[in-house]
Amino acid sequence: MDKEVFNKYLYDYIHLLSSYLNNEKLDDMDIDDKQLSFYIKFSKFHSLSALLYKAIVDTGIKINKEYLPRLEEAYLSNVRKTVLFDKERNELYKYLNDNKIDYLPLKGIIIKDYYPDPATREFADNDILFDDSKKELVKRFFADRGYKVKSYDVDKDDVYLKDPFYNFEMHRYLFEHIKEFELLVPYYEGLLERSPIKSDHEHYLSNEDFYIYYIAHLHKHYQNAGCGLRNLIDCYVFIKNNKLNIDYIDKELEKLELLEFSKEINSLSIKLFSNKELDDNEKDILLYIASSSTYGTLGNKVEKGVKNKGRLKYIFSRIFPPVTEYKILYPWAYKHHILIPIAWTFRLFRGLFKQHDKTRNELKEINKHK
Repeated sequence: MDKEVFNKYLYDYIHLLSSYLNNEKLDDMDIDDKQLSFYIKFSKFHSLSALLYKAIVDTGIKINKEYLPRLEEAYLSNVRKTVLFDKERNELYKYLNDNKIDYLPLKGIIIKDYYPDPATREFADNDILFDDSKKELVKRFFADRGYKVKSYDVDKDDVYLKDPFYNFEMHRYLFEHIKEFELLVPYYEGLLERSPIKSDHEHYLSNEDFYIYYIAHLHKHYQNAGCGLRNLIDCYVFIKNNKLNIDYIDKELEKLELLEFSKEINSLSIKLFSNKELDDNEKDILLYIASSSTYGTLGNKVEKGVKNKGRLKYIFSRIFPPVTEYKILYPWAYKHHILIPIAWTFRLFRGLFKQHDKTRNELKEINKHK
């Protein structure tokens, strides 16, 4: 698509969403099928399909009515998912309270309630920090309800999955113990114990601390493979609906060396969804975010890796990752370092035969950076 056309479609799309978020009408605006097709694909790319439907219906924008059933289906699908997620989460909360297990809901679970319609905020999993000493009890809850254990006691979170879409990430801690997060790991150590109690054994973060964690987590994705437009919407609706102690936030973010990033994201999200002019730096950030999917892209990840390490070193690091990463990838090799060469062989075999499509795509991206 031509860059000029892409920019026009992008800014019109954002204008549509901002009008919905601010309860404004667009009765005099209509879009043709080609532009609407872009909106639909772009929304799917950024997990904004449900929000697009509500924005079109509630603002009164004129479109080809033949598209409405397809758009409505995406919205109703997320309504169903939201309701079932809420029901399943409440069952988990009851179990945690009954068994005296402290827990702290995070991220999308909280942020969705700041949207005009919570069912328009799509999210793939439920993130909950919990008392790690009770992990066996928590595992029993999910096992009794037919969940498959994807990960247990090897990473920062235990992951439980069940069809058709249930996904719970039970966090034992928030950031991996690697150099990239050397400031974040001690900052968030003991977070559950020092966070206030909402009721029973459910804890919560103050609005300021929730925002600080949101920025820290967003920065992790932004620096790795990129992040999508939904993150800017999250930021906007949260700031819009809360009076925050900015002095405290800035002081804490400065400790984490995230203050500049926070100010950029904050300014961009407010300007973007208040229909204000962006400066050149903000336009560049927006285009980077717009080109990323919800959780970033392989292209972004490779580009950053090659830029930081050089092409050959990046390839070497993908075949032979640092020892610290084996705790997550191959815990048996991390526990017994003598087995690491076996893990190398296993990794090469898997990359060449079991995940050849993924490997081929990554090689294509690497070859773009000769």
